[in-house]
Amino acid sequence: MVYEFIIVGFSNFPQHLLPAFFLLFLLMYLFTLLGNLLIMATVRSERSLHTPMYLFLCALSISEILYTLAITPRLLADLLSTRRTIAFVACASQMFFSFTFGFTHSFLLTVMGYDRYVAISHPLSYNVLMSTRTCAHLVSLSWAGGSVMGMMVTLIVFHLTFCGSNEIHHFGCHALSLLKLACGKETSSVTLGVILVCVTVLMGCLFLIILSYVFIVAAILRIPSAE
Repeated sequence: MVYEFIIVGFSNFPQHLLPAFFLLFLLMYLFTLLGNLLIMATVRSERSLHTPMYLFLCALSISEILYTLAITPRLLADLLSTRRTIAFVACASQMFFSFTFGFTHSFLLTVMGYDRYVAISHPLSYNVLMSTRTCAHLVSLSWAGGSVMGMMVTLIVFHLTFCGSNEIHHFGCHALSLLKLACGKETSSVTLGVILVCVTVLMGCLFLIILSYVFIVAAILRIPSAE
């Protein structure tokens, strides 16, 4: 049985490059964090921005902050550490949160596409269709859906037995990298199932987003031009 994993990550890279990688990822993380915090602070301080679109934008910023928080701090610590081990439970937690916030991000983008469609196609009834209560429900459903998907994928992966090598050839607890370490006949079917679930959900979100903007373009083309 495996009780901890070794994150291989950048360990195969020349050691003199690791401080440069650390600085690069730290700056990217800080820019992402500060950019999203600035968006949230601006929306909060400007009453004119207290609209559904900016409510969704704030929710999107929160999901992005939490997604990077689930992965980047550990990555930065591993770049400066000689002991790159992670406990079994900590690995499962990282996978759960990264999947949860990743799926939530996709669901929120889908909801934002629908919001723009309603705003352009039904401007007169927009305030009724996209009331504050409706927006709150859509955001809550996005978070709930992301949590359910994250829990489902994590449970599917971690119900397997890990009895071989404990080296994860990735920068974190990546599902497919972990599945390569699992034992048992069902590993291949679980791997296929995880891929199908993720691809189906993400492609479904992409399809709905594209569909929303197709309807938006169609609605704009139906608007009579001024002569």
